[in-house]
Amino acid sequence: MRVRLYRQQALWLVTALSFFLGGCSGTEALRREVDANIARGNYKQAAQLIQKNENLYGEKNEVMYNLDLGLLYHYLGEPDSSNTYFFRAEQKIDELFTKSISQQVLSFILNDNIIPYDGEDFEKVMVNVFLALNFAQKGDLDAALVEARKVDIKLREYARQYDGKNTYQEDAFIRYITGALYESSGEVNDAFIAYRNAYRAFEQYRQHYGVHAPGFVLDDIVRTATLMDFVEEREEFEQLGGKPYDRTKRREEGSILVIAYVGHAPKKEQVRPSVSIPDTAGIIHTFQIALPKFVPRYFGGREYSVEAVSATDSLSAVPEVAQDITAIASKALDERLAMIYLKSGGRAVLKFLAAEKAKSELKKNESKLANIFGSVAIDLLIGATEQADTRSWQTLPAQIHLARIQSKPGEYTLRVKSSDGLFAVRDLSVSVRSGRTSFVIVDDVR
Repeated sequence: MRVRLYRQQALWLVTALSFFLGGCSGTEALRREVDANIARGNYKQAAQLIQKNENLYGEKNEVMYNLDLGLLYHYLGEPDSSNTYFFRAEQKIDELFTKSISQQVLSFILNDNIIPYDGEDFEKVMVNVFLALNFAQKGDLDAALVEARKVDIKLREYARQYDGKNTYQEDAFIRYITGALYESSGEVNDAFIAYRNAYRAFEQYRQHYGVHAPGFVLDDIVRTATLMDFVEEREEFEQLGGKPYDRTKRREEGSILVIAYVGHAPKKEQVRPSVSIPDTAGIIHTFQIALPKFVPRYFGGREYSVEAVSATDSLSAVPEVAQDITAIASKALDERLAMIYLKSGGRAVLKFLAAEKAKSELKKNESKLANIFGSVAIDLLIGATEQADTRSWQTLPAQIHLARIQSKPGEYTLRVKSSDGLFAVRDLSVSVRSGRTSFVIVDDVR
């Protein structure tokens, strides 16, 4: 009879642990293989791996599945396929906005991995950023501007949800892209407003993320202010460092905007701090909780140069950091940590009380060995179920750099290389048209 009891407890323990831990190992192995392919620039193979292993993502990670594929096809320069996955991700995120109460309750008892992943706020914004860039590459500027405006709507909604206490209320990068889209569409007044908003948003970026406005932003403000005869604004931004603009050049030039993706985005890892809570008798009980933490995978330092060569011109520029996704992600998670900490602490107390109750029931058995084995099983199970939600959009780049070259209309050969000689894009053909911006995407997501 006792042997049978031990077997039942062992089977229960193994089944429970397998349920919580088994799925993780397959997902982690897939992630390592996908990362290795991305590091070698094998985006197609990375995408095929993900599609082949869709079951490892599962229903609860449907958003992440579509985000990963959307971005890999964006890197591949296949905007239509990329858009298909991004729109699916956005639709699923909208559906998850009305969350299941029963799943939320279950997450409070077990862990947050039990609920579908709907993305961090900055990840939801980046969906529309990449959609805008996809449409820009296709030459559909109206559709690109629709996606850019969605970013504004989302950021205002997040600020409302956090009562204006969240840091990520502005996205300077998409503000600047919006300006380039408007200017390329011939809407110079709207371009001026967007560039000026971008400059102001970069002031916030400097304060919170250490990212300064790229030097050419001031030139863009001065250029569009000059074209709109905004004398006061032109003088203001010239004094800040913007170069004076000769409006007679307007019909003689277009521009190349190089968007460079650099490094791997941070990934979440689990940390297990301990918290101590006294009971009504004054006895201190110590619990271990599990929290997510963003860990950087790119530490900067690599610099790039861009050269655009035509039959008559040779122009160059140095890309500057315009979006630090690592910094935005870490700050956003830190600001949510108090809420996560509170939820994890409450969950730990509930599990402790449940464990103590279960152990007291075990003590009713005559067998001391069964009691010991059962208590160990309960502690292991409680520990295994307490897991931080470490899901995140890991195919994102760590940073986005921008370089802008004003040039005469014509055909150019573009070259991009890193200062350490380990990265280069050679002989990329770019066509520049008068008054238009050519969007060029370069990736060094390694």
